Amino acid sequence: MLPGLEDFLKKPVRSYMSTEFLVLDEEKTVSAAAIAMRDKGLGSVLVAKDDKPIGIVTERDILNKVVASGLDPSQVKIGEVMSSPLISISPDTSVDEALATMARHNIRRLVVKERDNVVGVISQTVIVGDRRAEYAPLPDLDLPKGAKCPYCGSQFSDKSTLSKHIDRIHIGSGLLEGDTRRW
Repeated sequence: MLPGLEDFLKKPVRSYMSTEFLVLDEEKTVSAAAIAMRDKGLGSVLVAKDDKPIGIVTERDILNKVVASGLDPSQVKIGEVMSSPLISISPDTSVDEALATMARHNIRRLVVKERDNVVGVISQTVIVGDRRAEYAPLPDLDLPKGAKCPYCGSQFSDKSTLSKHIDRIHIGSGLLEGDTRRW
């Protein structure tokens, strides 16, 4: 296990949840929800009935359930395409428990509730994205010097020499002069 990962997995989701979320009435259209999501920079909207969140619509829902199905987003209500019921956890739930809940329900977002009130949303992307940046830095790359022939794998000091090699051996006179490495 990566150093520090076990400590991270035991931290409460309150440390990683987004407290900025959007709640729209179930009668709003998918177009209105998509515009609101874009304007707020969010990937989901909570769907409410009588001011109580009852479901969620994500960008993926809009793409798969509306756009890919050929439906008119200006006519479809978010209540028709929402995922419901909401799966929720408390702010004190550990990150590993949150990930297990997401996996068990095959979802990527959880609503975080405290005393029956929504206080945030936690997404798989935030959890995994944050850890990937912290624990999987990109390695320093040793870029190859020179150029490699895509036909035979020979290594050359520069592209000009490689080009001459390809012209002579693989395309042109090389075959006529008895060089059969390509064939």
